Amino acid sequence: MSAVRTLISCCAAGLMLAAALPARANYESADAPFDYYVLALSWAPTFCASHPADRPECGLRRGFTVHGLWPQYAGGGGPEHCGGADSLDPATIERVKSAMPDERLIRHEWVVHGTCSGLSPHDYFVTLIQAIGRLSIPSEFDGEKPRSLTAAQIVSAFVKANPSLTGRSIALRCRGPKLEEARICLSRDLHPEPCGRDVHTTCRPGKLTIGVVH
Repeated sequence: MSAVRTLISCCAAGLMLAAALPARANYESADAPFDYYVLALSWAPTFCASHPADRPECGLRRGFTVHGLWPQYAGGGGPEHCGGADSLDPATIERVKSAMPDERLIRHEWVVHGTCSGLSPHDYFVTLIQAIGRLSIPSEFDGEKPRSLTAAQIVSAFVKANPSLTGRSIALRCRGPKLEEARICLSRDLHPEPCGRDVHTTCRPGKLTIGVVH
């Protein structure tokens, strides 16, 4: 199974959430003063190696998994814990689980980041799912065998698979020599744009390990 199919198929039911809603997600909200989003994708082999094996994200043979969609400021940082928003209903949680299997993560992402988006819980998670649906994962991340790539090679692979991206729209994070997360910077209407001042690649120079998907 290709990495592209792995990411998209894990979110298929989540895409049904968008279709099930009575209206399209409202990307823009004047009540939420932020500049852009970061779509954070965790590389499951690294995440699962450092977390308990019974975590819902692990053991599902996934490569990249959804960490979250975070409102950010261009000058650095981003709003968190904005409060005063609608609570999550059980139906939304169940639908989002296809993309984010851990209910605790769903609730955490809504409380910390979603409440600062200016969107309802439904629209926030629809926006997240739609952001995922626009992204193609490079074939280098099929997870079938270990690979060694530099950060620059990883960024180039993402740009090749997604011509609308540029190197300035992607930031990588690592745990030692292992890729841990890819962060994609998107405008409020989900088009790629340069990352803000404090969103940048933190991986060390040299080859990075891309672990096998289990």
